[in-house]
Amino acid sequence: MAKKPSSRTHRSRPDDSLNLTPLIDMITCLMFFLLMFASILPVVMIDAPLPKVASTAEEVKQAKNDEAKMEVTVTINSKGFTVKSDVAPEKSFSVGPTGYPYTDLHKYLVGLKSKRPNAKEITLMPSDDTVYETMIGVMDASRELFKDDPGYQALSPEIARKPESQQFNRLFPEVSIGGV
Repeated sequence: MAKKPSSRTHRSRPDDSLNLTPLIDMITCLMFFLLMFASILPVVMIDAPLPKVASTAEEVKQAKNDEAKMEVTVTINSKGFTVKSDVAPEKSFSVGPTGYPYTDLHKYLVGLKSKRPNAKEITLMPSDDTVYETMIGVMDASRELFKDDPGYQALSPEIARKPESQQFNRLFPEVSIGGV
C-alpha cells in the first residue's frame, strides 16, 4: 500500500563513517618532511663487538692457555670508574670537580698494557644512569696510545696515510660493552 505524501521522509541521514581524507593528507605531508630530515641527520655507529664465546674445544683450550690474555673490566657509574684486572689490584677513580678522570684512567690502562703488551680486549660495564658521552670518553681513553705514552710509535707520513696505520699505537682496540 502506498504511503501518504506527508509520512515520507525527505531528509537524508547524516553519514556516520569516519572521514579519513584529512588524516591521509596530513600523513602524506609529514612523510615528505621525515624523509627529508632522515637524509640530513648523521648516523654514527660505534665499533664495539660482543664478547667472544668459544664454540669448539680448541678455542676453549686456546682461551685458557693464551699468554696475551688479560681480563680488564671498567665499571662506570655516577661516582667514577673502577678498573678490575687479573694482573693488578682493583683501582677506583672518583669524579672530581672537573668531571670524570679520563687522563688518570688512561695512564692506569697504559700501566696495565705494559704488563701484557699483546692484550687487546677490554670490557666496559656501564650502570643504567651512565651518559653516552661518558661511554665515549672511556672508549677514547682505552683505545689509543697518546704521544707521551711509553710504547708510542711516531709514524712516517707514508704509513700514516695508509689503512695499515690503524694497527699502530693501539692500547685496547677491542672494546666490548657488557651488562647492557
